[in-house]
Amino acid sequence: MKPAVLFFLLLLPDAVAPAAEPSPPSGTLTEAWQALANSRPDLALPRFEHLAAPGRADPRSVRFGTALSLLAQPTSLPNRVGRARALLTALAADGTDDLALGARFYLARLAEFQADPPDPAQAARIFQQLIAGHATSVWAQAALPRLAVLLLYSSAGPADPAGRVAAVEQLLGSAGQPAVAVELHLIISDAIFHYRLPDAGALPHLLAAEQAATLDAATRGDVLVQLGELSRLAGDPAQAARYYQKFLTEYPRDARQYAVRQRLAGLDGAKPAP
Repeated sequence: MKPAVLFFLLLLPDAVAPAAEPSPPSGTLTEAWQALANSRPDLALPRFEHLAAPGRADPRSVRFGTALSLLAQPTSLPNRVGRARALLTALAADGTDDLALGARFYLARLAEFQADPPDPAQAARIFQQLIAGHATSVWAQAALPRLAVLLLYSSAGPADPAGRVAAVEQLLGSAGQPAVAVELHLIISDAIFHYRLPDAGALPHLLAAEQAATLDAATRGDVLVQLGELSRLAGDPAQAARYYQKFLTEYPRDARQYAVRQRLAGLDGAKPAP
């Protein structure tokens, strides 16, 4: 298993590994990665440590797996973050291969959550460097929504809410995967609502997210209702009717059916836009 498939793993400050049955530290590198992918860092760590002996396996992949396994251990494990940071720092300094990029990604996550105190500015800098230098890599794409959240809600972003939103909108040009672009659009629209900026600013982002057709069912339902409401408030009853009707058709058992029907009936007979 390639380490890059684990890029979606979040580093939580209170990650707890499941209780492990006694198991001898043996197996292949693939089995060690599989244990980590299966949320068994308690099994993965001794396997990676066993493979660290000279000549047993790719040493860089072993070090990377060891670092991620350490970070997924219970917080009670002595010096787990310090050991992981040392391994990641060495890997990040070694080159620009997938493992080096992954190490940089996780160093940013450490700065964000595990530093004392947390350092969102440093995390943002690492993410920005990753995106600027390796935009098409899976790690840069994974960094985009995390950088967006930092710019919007931490001291790493501009001082004013409108400036924060504008800074994140600039990240859209680096989104090389449709799912990443959709996530950015949703993050931006949520921030516009959060900061009580003019609702009209959220409309194009929600339109782009809905048209991408990659939303999960629950999120799509929310987006359709929001599009209907924002279109109504923007004075576009035909577009509002279109999205209200889409919601009624696609979510016949949703608790919001009655309220949406009332909204649709109050649009002065507007027909859905084609």
